Amino acid sequence: MKNSRHPVSIRIKYTRYIIPILLVTFLIIGMMDVIFYFRSIHESSANEKTAYSSSAAASLESFYEQFDSDSGIFFYKPTTQSALKNLSSDNKKKAEQLFRNDASYYSSLSANYADNIYFITNNGFIFSKSNISPENIPSLPQTYLDKLAENGSNSHGLPFFFKAPDKSGRLYACRYIYEWTGKTSTTGKNLLGTLVVEIKTTVFDRFFSLNSASYHFALADNKNHIYLNYSDIPDDKITQLASEKRLPIGQSIYTVTTIPLSISTLNLFLLSNETLVYKDAKTVIILLLIPSVLSLIAIISATSFISRSIANEFTYFMKKLNDTKEITDEAFIYMDSSTEFAELSNVYNQTLSRIHALSEKVHEQEILNKNIEIENLQSQINPHFLYNTLNCISGLVDMDRKEECHRALTALADIERMSLKGKPFCTVEEALFYVKEYTYIQKLRFGEKLSILIDIPKRLSHYRIPKLVIQPLIENSVVHGTSKISGRGIIAVLGKTDGTDLQIMIKDNGPGFSTDFLAGFPSAFDQKPITSYGLYNIDRRLKLYYGNKYGLVLQNNENHGACVTIRIPLCINDEPKV
Repeated sequence: MKNSRHPVSIRIKYTRYIIPILLVTFLIIGMMDVIFYFRSIHESSANEKTAYSSSAAASLESFYEQFDSDSGIFFYKPTTQSALKNLSSDNKKKAEQLFRNDASYYSSLSANYADNIYFITNNGFIFSKSNISPENIPSLPQTYLDKLAENGSNSHGLPFFFKAPDKSGRLYACRYIYEWTGKTSTTGKNLLGTLVVEIKTTVFDRFFSLNSASYHFALADNKNHIYLNYSDIPDDKITQLASEKRLPIGQSIYTVTTIPLSISTLNLFLLSNETLVYKDAKTVIILLLIPSVLSLIAIISATSFISRSIANEFTYFMKKLNDTKEITDEAFIYMDSSTEFAELSNVYNQTLSRIHALSEKVHEQEILNKNIEIENLQSQINPHFLYNTLNCISGLVDMDRKEECHRALTALADIERMSLKGKPFCTVEEALFYVKEYTYIQKLRFGEKLSILIDIPKRLSHYRIPKLVIQPLIENSVVHGTSKISGRGIIAVLGKTDGTDLQIMIKDNGPGFSTDFLAGFPSAFDQKPITSYGLYNIDRRLKLYYGNKYGLVLQNNENHGACVTIRIPLCINDEPKV
């Protein structure tokens, strides 16, 4: 089947539609761009986190150190210590006035940092920097005082932060003040009171407020109870995030960075909205992905087209090869869809022509060798048969049976004429004629001791079989079968067909084949045997004519005797269908 398209090189097709190296390079460059872009965003985010964290941590620690220093200088002065020791209702006024006058001189206790300052004495008095009556301080109820006592006892004289347990969200800087005796053994033993500074919200706004939608601060105690929250995330979610480090909240993914502090009672968290951080990256990737996908679709389409074209050519080529059973004009392949396949088909056709010429010579030589072997096998039958027949005629001459001797010589002449002249095949009808001639000779030898029955349907008479096949098997049945019994020998020649093969059976009532002989047949005939040469000769000739699936089938009859079946294909022509 010829293709009307002009030949085009496969290399040109691939160059025209796709260059594989370009695809690989494009994918590598795209992946590198994405990796470097994400890396730059990650580094930028890390730098921002570091800058924000360092600034906030430094500011918070500076305030803590300032508060620690200021409160220590003020409350551990001899005058302040003296006023607070053994405080009673009589000298309370003097101590409160001292507290109000001196506190303003310390920066962390000044009005710039604190909305109010309280001092809760050990015997229950409350001093306030403002002029609010101690009995009327709504921002510091008894519940606060109870919580302060609990937190203060755990801080061991160091400053600590305290969040109001109500919804006001106020944050206090606190410290327990002890009597200073100058002796290490008594330090921290006598509590004078608790300093409570109500910190202005603007102080921590300066520390923790960021002009960023992606990052926020949260301040907590060392048990992650939130003090200050500068994000939209609920406090409980921040506590969970501090534990899990990464958490989806709403439509965003958040991560947390715990900023190291020198203040052991505090935890400072930097909350990062990763969704917003990488929002622009996703947009850029989508913009890169669209042309990439379009390019990939184009590449896949081109590849599909080319691969389908090549596959069709290969499929056609392989189909022609698989369909070729013999070398005829239909076996040759003509392709001009591409230069390469056109050249391949030309080389194949030339090779096929050379193989055909060589196979013809080989086939002729095989036929010649087979015919030589068949003629050799057939010539080996004739002397054997001739020897037995001449012995029989010699016996007739001795008995002066001239007429029977003349009839036997005529039958022998007919049989020898058939075996020596003409084609190597004859019809079943012709074979049976010579079988009857042969049977006459055998009857002369054995008389009533031998009966030969022939029952082959007339519809099989026109099929062709090799010459000298049936009568040697009858002779084998006489020599190795019926002659071995004391009674009357019976030989039957039967024929049938299954529509595909022709089967001619020669049965006798002799002793039959031995078990060992049947088990070894026909493998025992792979080489020329010393005994049973007649069976080997016929089986070998049939296999040479028709192939190894045909030949002789040996078995014993159900009662006694042997049965040899000639199995060959049905054939009307002179030559067998090998």
